[in-house]
Amino acid sequence: MTIIRAMGWLAAIAATAAAWATWRRPADPFAGLVVVRDATYGEADGRPLRLDLILPPGPADAPRPLVVAVHGGSWTGGSRRDYGPQFADLARDGLAVAVVDYRLARPGAPSWPGAVEDVRQAVDWLIDRADRHRIDPRRVALLGTSSGGLLAARAAQEDRRIAAVVCLSTPFDLAELAASRRLGHEPAELFLGADPTDASDLAADASPITHVTPGGPPTLMIHGDDDAWVPLDQARKMLERLETAGVPARLVVIPGARHGFELRVGPPEPRDLAPVVREFLGAAWAGGGQPEFEGLAP
Repeated sequence: MTIIRAMGWLAAIAATAAAWATWRRPADPFAGLVVVRDATYGEADGRPLRLDLILPPGPADAPRPLVVAVHGGSWTGGSRRDYGPQFADLARDGLAVAVVDYRLARPGAPSWPGAVEDVRQAVDWLIDRADRHRIDPRRVALLGTSSGGLLAARAAQEDRRIAAVVCLSTPFDLAELAASRRLGHEPAELFLGADPTDASDLAADASPITHVTPGGPPTLMIHGDDDAWVPLDQARKMLERLETAGVPARLVVIPGARHGFELRVGPPEPRDLAPVVREFLGAAWAGGGQPEFEGLAP
């Protein structure tokens, strides 16, 4: 390859990346919205736990539904600041969105079950201030991506105030996940403080698939069929378990999507999942729980 051809190739890649970044996220995703930043909702290990609350513009004529969003990062990383911008469109559509941080695992300091307790504490904090922020405590949902999806699912299973849960790229069975990946350094082991394939009771306690019961929260799962980090089979088996228990559930499979996509899914087929999430939550809050989705593979 000549230098000129190489430069042209690199320029094409840069142009594509720039166009893709622009499509995914505007320069100021929160323009026109009300954002309450760095609200301290609790404390863990001597450190404050914080959230950002994204609210629709203008005064609220009626209390707003609330989505509590839980970031991913293999239980060891990630932050609300990186995760939050993708939810601006949900706020523009009239939802309040709280994006929460929680305690992270590190060697010698597992974060199970503390991380789930942190998520539930954030819900407590928000519901206690529902009047101040014009939040409807009867319409609360949890949403999480990857490891955050597991925390959202487990918190929703333990809290009857949660009316629905949305899980993107989410593991539901930790023992099976660890066995299928066979990593030298398995993040789920740091999360639990033990090898999930050996500590079966501990892994089962943390795995949403073992806590499905009739009357559980309606569940929307969105998963890519090219996810090499969390196999699609995790979501398929969770769907089967939910349906057997009579829990309203839906699995949306995104062709070509890899692990950890946002609500605006990128190439090869860019699409916006926010309308899918809004439709599902609207049905769940109304008591329907399982709307039809047009244009997306089941």
